[in-house]
Amino acid sequence: MTHERVGVGVVGTGLMGRRHAENVARWIPEARLAAAFDADQKLASRVGQELDAVACASLDALLDRDDVRAVIIASPSRFHAEQAVAALSRGKDVLLEKPMAHSLADCDRVIAAAERGSARLQIGFMRRYDPAYAEAKRLVASGALGEPLLVRAVHRDREATHLPAASGVTDMMFESTIHDFDLSRFFLGDEIASVTTTAAVLCHTRGAHGHAPNAALNSVRFAGGALADIETYWGALYAYDVRTEVVCAEGTAMIGSERRTSLDVYTPAGASHDLFPGFLERFADAYRAEVSDFVKGTAERRPPAVSGLDGRAAVAAALAGIASYESGVTAPVRISGR
Repeated sequence: MTHERVGVGVVGTGLMGRRHAENVARWIPEARLAAAFDADQKLASRVGQELDAVACASLDALLDRDDVRAVIIASPSRFHAEQAVAALSRGKDVLLEKPMAHSLADCDRVIAAAERGSARLQIGFMRRYDPAYAEAKRLVASGALGEPLLVRAVHRDREATHLPAASGVTDMMFESTIHDFDLSRFFLGDEIASVTTTAAVLCHTRGAHGHAPNAALNSVRFAGGALADIETYWGALYAYDVRTEVVCAEGTAMIGSERRTSLDVYTPAGASHDLFPGFLERFADAYRAEVSDFVKGTAERRPPAVSGLDGRAAVAAALAGIASYESGVTAPVRISGR
């Protein structure tokens, strides 16, 4: 017995959207890349030609296609809420890249659009699908290490930010730190109560005035008393470096390594090993597993592993981090959308 492959449309075909499109077309046997849309029509056309998909001239044209059952939204985040609501309202399952929106009110609109019909909403927190992170979660949830008490996380991008100071830490919170807000909830199994964020310009462009901070330290307190300590740093230069430590009452799980392979090279000049240059390389397997789970969930009609409520909680923590940085004091995580 053969099953029809799930037709997938990709919205936004830049760096992240293209990777999703490639994974659907080349790595997910249950899926077929049916269509792609980008505000830059030349970009969408290039992806369509290379991956044998229809390049649509508009979002509506993609959503109107009968062969598109599921949609991956990887456009700039300011468009996420509107595009997700449009897709969900037409009955299309949606894998929505983080952040799901820039406000809690918009998060609620997206969740409501999914709840009004039968469409599935999954949020793109791919680190949950990384083999090491998934195994650490299984181990912590099993109770083998005792009660989880503290999460320590490092997220260092190789490139430095060149954003204007007016951006504050907003981009950092929504694009990077939000992953660790989500993972800390994932591991501790509790809701974030408050965030205290300190940020500064700390990089090789330190003397350049007017730049937004590129480094932030985030102290997170959970409702049940557990803590998380999160470092976000843009401009590490040496590599893309993401690591997490989950400290439990009877043991500790340490996830991630800056090393790309286990190869060490020894020469008269010293020892060396290769590093990850970026997130697409570090989490290549996780992105494939994420899209595979999304497509299989569409076929099986089961609840998503990463829900809209998960996405909303991470946005709420990011907003608290922004508020804390701007006010200089600890900010509570707001529950309401107002």
